[in-house]
Amino acid sequence: MAGRIAHAGICLLLLTQGFETLAAAEFSKNFACAPQRCSTLLPSLSTDAPETNDCAYRNGNEWWLDYVAGSLTWSDGKEARQPVTVAVFDDGVDTEHVDLKGQLWINAAEANGLPGIDDDHNGYIDDVNGWDFVGSDPNVAPQAECVGRESHGTFMSSLVAAKRNNSFGIASAGSDGARIMALRIVGCGLGNNDRADPARLGKALDYAVSNGAKILSFSNHWFATTTELDAKFAEIAEKPDSAHAALIVASVPARGEAKVGYPAAYEYRRIVRAIPLGNNDEISPGISEAPIGLNFGTPSACVMGATSAPDHYAIRNGSSNSTAILAGVLAGIWSTPAYATLSPDDFVAHVVRGKMSMTLRRSKSGSRPPFQSGVPLADACMLLTTRRSANVCQPSQSR
Repeated sequence: MAGRIAHAGICLLLLTQGFETLAAAEFSKNFACAPQRCSTLLPSLSTDAPETNDCAYRNGNEWWLDYVAGSLTWSDGKEARQPVTVAVFDDGVDTEHVDLKGQLWINAAEANGLPGIDDDHNGYIDDVNGWDFVGSDPNVAPQAECVGRESHGTFMSSLVAAKRNNSFGIASAGSDGARIMALRIVGCGLGNNDRADPARLGKALDYAVSNGAKILSFSNHWFATTTELDAKFAEIAEKPDSAHAALIVASVPARGEAKVGYPAAYEYRRIVRAIPLGNNDEISPGISEAPIGLNFGTPSACVMGATSAPDHYAIRNGSSNSTAILAGVLAGIWSTPAYATLSPDDFVAHVVRGKMSMTLRRSKSGSRPPFQSGVPLADACMLLTTRRSANVCQPSQSR
């Protein structure tokens, strides 16, 4: 079940313990490479890009990646990518994981500066890959009680931007086009300093947009808010031509809760919601009611991702998976030469609303508004060309 962490009027549901375990914990690095079974989804019988050497993908353990036409976002060596910074708000990221090395955002001023000095004068010292807002230090890896536990933030980060073609583990839609800014906003303990805190979250939001994050990924939600947080989210996700504009990818849970929590509950123009899907294009049972808007069906079930040692990889279910996968798809598309120069508002207007939401691929009907007629399925099919194909895409979707 989800960890319910309350503080100062906010109850943050972070699925640190909540995404369902499908097998025993004694996995090894070889787990990703051996064909696994999960429902009717794994193993996949074929892949769109068999030349890719990541063993989990090659052996059919990433059904969800071809479902979103993720290989179309990858560079073919002829078109360079301009990686998009994706801020992941979670419990930390294992920066030493083999599938995340080289995939993290790097603050060049701090990476090339003097230790112990705020080289870029942003108020944070040695913040090379992000910031730990729980411990108030630059170590963004899981800490304290989180050490040795499965890291939700590591799993989410790998679904956004796992390293590709390293002959190991998984790949993702954002492998070539996304870099992770790690923002640790909760811990694993029960002390006051581990809990969700609105002031801490506000600082993390400010940090993300001030340091160039274009996508903010929230695989978590909360049911109460503050006027200060409302103002920050409005500045980021609604205000026209905001200097701090960014896309917010928000989780819509499928836990039987009647109403969706924040930030998905905001009816802002730059909010993109991930609607969790299981088998056969079906919206997950128990989906929460959410606003009408940019809602995209994205895989949530039987998803393989990276975990901290000693497990390294695992298969999990959960709406948090959908959020991270959607963030990776968006980053992968945004990083391509055709769209890399677009502002957040133009990317939403021309790509997310103008192309992705117009797809003929739709989910089956859901149980709550506004999902009774289904939702468009998230994919990168707009990148389809005569040279590059994906099984889920129709020829009419090519650019």
